[in-house]
Amino acid sequence: MPSYALFDDAVVARTAAASSGWTTFTDLQSVFDYARNQGRPLFFQPGVYDSGTVTVLPTNGGGKPLQVRAMPGSVVLRFTGANTFLRIEGQNQVRFEGIFFDGQNRALTDYVSQRPAFIAIAGNAQDVLFDNCQIMNSPGIGAYIASSSGAVFRSCYFGNHSVGIWSENAQIKALNNTITGMLNNGIAVWRDAITGDSSTITGNFINGVDTVGGGTGQNGNGVSVFRAVGVSITDNKIFSVKFSAIRCNGGGLHNVSNNNIYNTREAAIFIEAPGAGIDLTGCIVSNNSLDTVGSGILVANSGQFSDGVSRSVIVEGNRISNVTDNPIPDPGYYPPSTIGNGIVVEQDCVVSGNLIDGAARVGIQAGINTAARALVVSGNLVRNAAIGIGVSNEAVTNSGRSVVVSGNIVNGASLGGIVPTVFTGTSMNRVGTADYGNDLATAVGSVTFGHNRYV
Repeated sequence: MPSYALFDDAVVARTAAASSGWTTFTDLQSVFDYARNQGRPLFFQPGVYDSGTVTVLPTNGGGKPLQVRAMPGSVVLRFTGANTFLRIEGQNQVRFEGIFFDGQNRALTDYVSQRPAFIAIAGNAQDVLFDNCQIMNSPGIGAYIASSSGAVFRSCYFGNHSVGIWSENAQIKALNNTITGMLNNGIAVWRDAITGDSSTITGNFINGVDTVGGGTGQNGNGVSVFRAVGVSITDNKIFSVKFSAIRCNGGGLHNVSNNNIYNTREAAIFIEAPGAGIDLTGCIVSNNSLDTVGSGILVANSGQFSDGVSRSVIVEGNRISNVTDNPIPDPGYYPPSTIGNGIVVEQDCVVSGNLIDGAARVGIQAGINTAARALVVSGNLVRNAAIGIGVSNEAVTNSGRSVVVSGNIVNGASLGGIVPTVFTGTSMNRVGTADYGNDLATAVGSVTFGHNRYV
């Protein structure tokens, strides 16, 4: 059996049996509690340590902080139980550095309803850090954070979970982690109601997200944000996801910038208001690089068809290439308007300085039928799209829509450069024969076309 001993500056645990001055332990709870009571960091010598559920609470370990360290890659804490492996609840200042947490793919019971958690941080726990750890092989949520703040995951590896990191009514920082082999989502930041969040998701590599849980978009995403306000999603690399690389549902004031995205089956960046009362106001989507995607950037919903209102979004300086119209996971749910298009916006949006190189359907779509209002499309370059820039025919033929399309270049659009369009329910079609791609200054209905170039 493993053993531990107290030294001047640390408690040391080892796999060797107890000898003089060392105490045997059979699970991690006793050694965690001892280190906390002594007010010393806990250092693990190399080896594998088995244990059932371990808790870090104000009611054990003298209510003191916990610091656990090991040489990275040398220590495995291996789960042998049936519930959550590690529960940190209501305790501040907890740190794990260089630890491998192995769930051994053991089935988990729910930590809370429908949330089986391998590691759980809850009860207003604060200042919790996992640094350079590996959190692996659990069919539930790798790390679930609820009603807490200041949880930080830095340079960790998450592999083979349902969801890598799930923050619910909490605030997290996910920094420079690797997240691979997820069954449903990479990182989720969810709230019960639209409210401030301010989580930071930066520098992560997310590769391989499936949709085992099914649904209409709540699964299959690299980063999923729901009802949260003020989330920063920057400088991530997100590859091979079944739905969206970044999906923001409701809330707003998000910064989605400088991400590299490759191989998504649905819209790479999806900004939407999915239901009545779940509005999204304010988002900057800038300087992202997207390639081989079902659609590029989609800002959807205008308060019609029992959905919410998504508005006040800037789409600027993005590079989008190889937008395909391959079948998506659930074609019965997603209308064809959502795939094959570079950028789609509906109301109160600015689309500026983007480059779309290769779109199976429309390079940039300004409004969809009656969902078209207050749109600026300027200074973009669209190459090799079926339709370069589409403008809702509702705006072209009626007043009160306020759309400006100016200073764009369209090169190689097979079905039209800058043209009116209508969504029929199955496809986005050009309307009539007018093409405004080379008009110097023309006002038609609610739309002003000017200084564009179609070649």
